[in-house]
Amino acid sequence: MAIASVVVATEAGAAEAVLADLARLPGTEVYGSKENQIVTVIEAESVAALTEGMQRLAAVEHVIGVYPVYAGAQE
Repeated sequence: MAIASVVVATEAGAAEAVLADLARLPGTEVYGSKENQIVTVIEAESVAALTEGMQRLAAVEHVIGVYPVYAGAQE
């Protein structure tokens, strides 16, 4: 199991739209948001799958950055 806490930065005024899109991503949970920053946690079966999850975050419309705060894996 791999887990990462990630701050997602959005374009100004786009946080609500991004929040709706993040709610649909598998293995992704939103813990809070303030202005144009959203705190999420991603859980995946492997580090490779975790990396794919972060790439999905970065591909969401109006996201301008994905910044891992913590990442770890337990095998």
